[in-house]
Amino acid sequence: MFASNSTARRRALLAAVAIGGGIGLFLTPAQAAPLGEYFPVPNGFNLTGIAKDSLLSTETTWLQDGLDNIAKAKKETEAALEKAKGGAQDQVAALEEKIKKLDKLAEETKEELALAKNTDSDRAVQGPRKDKLLLNLNQWINELNHLATEQMKIAIMKDGNEALAAQNRNFQLSEQADNLEKAKRDPSIENWGK
Repeated sequence: MFASNSTARRRALLAAVAIGGGIGLFLTPAQAAPLGEYFPVPNGFNLTGIAKDSLLSTETTWLQDGLDNIAKAKKETEAALEKAKGGAQDQVAALEEKIKKLDKLAEETKEELALAKNTDSDRAVQGPRKDKLLLNLNQWINELNHLATEQMKIAIMKDGNEALAAQNRNFQLSEQADNLEKAKRDPSIENWGK
């Protein structure tokens, strides 16, 4: 009886989380660095001290790591292009296009990184700086909630240690998302740029 009741509660929780998480996935901002292959969600969030400063530091590190990932991908793509020119001509155009996209993404990221580091007190700078941080923050929150949902699915489908590990990971990811939501409402963020 207990196992059946527990399973029903897990399923209800999963449904609620899936619906809530699904809504957030459609709100990914187009004008911020794209969360994904080159910009994975940060591994941790140091939210000590002033929330604004902590989040800006995380954003700056995240953007710089993304630039490094793009540079590495470009180097690998250039090597593949040189190899393709020697025999696989059908791949040349696709690889050249990928290099163009990586260059464009790198330029956009450099601009976003420069904005993240800009401490000019002018509202014309700080308004867009805050907006960009909030866009990235919302991406991270949505992704953390999505990852938490995936862990809950594993917890429901598995038993024993695997289920317990997935539940613990779900809790950690959900807690990170909650802490970021709270940081968004910190006075240092809300009063910034006014």
